[in-house]
Amino acid sequence: MNVTLAYLIAAVLLLAVTAYSTAGGVDFGAGIWDLLAGGGERGRRARELIDRSMAPVWEVNNVWLVLAIVLCWTGFPILFERVFLSLYPLFSVALVGLVLRGAFFAFRHVAENPREHRIADYVFGISSVVTPFFFAMSLGAIASGRVGAPGVSAWDASVSPMSIAFGLVSVCATALSGATFLIGDARREQAAELVEYFRTRTLIAAGALIVVGTGALAAISGERRELVTSMASFPAVAFVAIVMVLTPTVALLVWRRWFAWYRILTVAAVGSLVTAWGVAQSPYLLPGRLTIEQAAAPLGTEVLLAVVAGVVVLVIGPSIGFLLYLDQKSALEPQH
Repeated sequence: MNVTLAYLIAAVLLLAVTAYSTAGGVDFGAGIWDLLAGGGERGRRARELIDRSMAPVWEVNNVWLVLAIVLCWTGFPILFERVFLSLYPLFSVALVGLVLRGAFFAFRHVAENPREHRIADYVFGISSVVTPFFFAMSLGAIASGRVGAPGVSAWDASVSPMSIAFGLVSVCATALSGATFLIGDARREQAAELVEYFRTRTLIAAGALIVVGTGALAAISGERRELVTSMASFPAVAFVAIVMVLTPTVALLVWRRWFAWYRILTVAAVGSLVTAWGVAQSPYLLPGRLTIEQAAAPLGTEVLLAVVAGVVVLVIGPSIGFLLYLDQKSALEPQH
C-alpha cells in the first residue's frame, strides 16, 4: 500500500462527489423549481424551459455518481462496507428517488391525459427533492462520527441533527444552482419574464442557503465540535471562506442584474461546500475510526485504479465540458 497513492485516489473520490453535487445539483435544482412552479400559465412556461434545459445533458451527470461508487468500493473497500451497512436506509431512499425521477421525467413526455401528466410532474419534482436530501444526509451521517461505531444501529447512524442539516443544505444549494442556470437558459431564449421569474427564485434560494447553512454550522458544533475546529483551520477554511463570500456575491450579482460570472461562482460555491467537508475530515474517512491509509486497498489494486481513474477523468471531463458548451450554444437543439 502506497500512502501517496491512497491520498490521490481519495482526492479523486472527493472530486467525483463534488462534480456530482455541482453538475447533478443543477438538474436536481431544476426539478425542485418544477415542483414549485404551480399550475398557471407562467408555471407551464417555466416547466417547458426546464424540459428544454435538462433534456440534452441531464443523464450524463450520473457518470460522476458511478465513478464515485466504483472508486469507493475498489479503492477503499473497508469504507464501502461500513458505510453501506450503516447507511443503507439513506442510500435506498436516494436511489429509489433517482430511479423514479428519471422514469417520470420520461413518462411525463408521453402522458396521454392531464391527470397522468400531473402525476408524472409530482413524482419527478418530489424525487428531485428527496434524492439530493438523502444523498447529503449520508455525508452528514459520516461526518457525525456515528458510522461504524459499536452498538449504533443503522437508524441511529443515519438520522441525526447533522445528517438532517446536511440534507437541508443540499436542497437549498441545488435549488440555487438550478435557478441560476435557468436564468441563463431563459436569457438565451430571450424570455424576459422567465428571467425575472428565476431571478426571484435565485435570491430566495441564496437567502435560504445562508440561513440553513448557518443553522447547519450550529448543528455541527453541537454534535462534533472538532469538525468545526477543522473547518476553521487551513486548508478547509479556504473552502469555507469561498462559500461564505460567493453565495452573497451571486445574490448581489443577480439582484443587480449583472448577469456575468454568476453561474460559475454558483458552481464554485456549491462545490466548495462539499470540498470543505472532505478536506476537514482528512486524514479520516470515518471520523476517529478509519483513516485513508487504513482503508486503502492493496498496492496492486491502487495502481490499477489510479490509472483507470486518471483515464476516465481525462476523457469524461473534457467530453462533458464540450457537451455543456454545445448545449449553451443551442447546438444540441433539433433543427427544423
